[in-house]
Amino acid sequence: MSVIWIVAENPDWAAVLVSAAKSVSADAKITVFTPSLPADGLWEDYTPALVAKAKAEKPSLILLGTSRRGRDLAARSAALLDAPCFSDAKNLALNGNAFTCDTNVYGGTAVRTDSTTEPLVLATIGPKTFEPDPAGVAGASVGTLEYSPGRTKVTGRKPRPPQTVNLGEATKVVAVGRGFSEEKDLAAAKELAAALGAEVACSRPIAEFFKWLPEECYIGISGQIIKPQLYVAVGISGQAQHTFGIRDAKVIVSVNKDAECLMHQHADYCITGEWQMVIPALIKAVKA
Repeated sequence: MSVIWIVAENPDWAAVLVSAAKSVSADAKITVFTPSLPADGLWEDYTPALVAKAKAEKPSLILLGTSRRGRDLAARSAALLDAPCFSDAKNLALNGNAFTCDTNVYGGTAVRTDSTTEPLVLATIGPKTFEPDPAGVAGASVGTLEYSPGRTKVTGRKPRPPQTVNLGEATKVVAVGRGFSEEKDLAAAKELAAALGAEVACSRPIAEFFKWLPEECYIGISGQIIKPQLYVAVGISGQAQHTFGIRDAKVIVSVNKDAECLMHQHADYCITGEWQMVIPALIKAVKA
């Protein structure tokens, strides 16, 4: 029987990771750790406890989320355990003593299948890679990790500005890119999104360089990874940094004046033309 550990920041992450664990082995013995940080603590200070426990109890697989905390803890622990660590893993499988998974390479433009026969493997899992297990952590054992204070302390915390959009839960998304030359032009995309009942997102330059939309709105490797039922890209060229974030969208529609743009190659439906002509026509059609 496979022994799989899950280290999760909260119940939502735990439910996703339980689903990932069950995909590896339906009869796996699953233990869930959900550490709570002291007010002045750092997530990485759980590394010594996780490493010591793994050396003593020898699980076969440790799964963590792809949040900053999860990636940090996975990397530190893997280094100290001298164990392989796979980032953003999907299609996990255990065949005999060989663990295999798929990972994205070259900025998400290709998928590589990795395999190892090492006795312990760590992997980080994206939030949309698996649907949350309906039972949550029910049926799994609950484990504890002792907090080991390090030399660094948190002396204060500042709340982040409230998010204006929750793209992770959006079923429909309209995204804008460099095809929009002025901030006021975004009103057209927002009107289309309102007609569709969609959220508004963007490519990285719109948020980071021009500051036309909040940073939580940009999609890509270093931004949001989403899985909507419908994704409408307007004026987005379709570079790998961006398309990595929409690779699991069910239906992709690309609106671009360049018939040869990369986004058209990723799309299920392509509309070639100036957005100033296309968006009003789409709004009219949707409202009709």
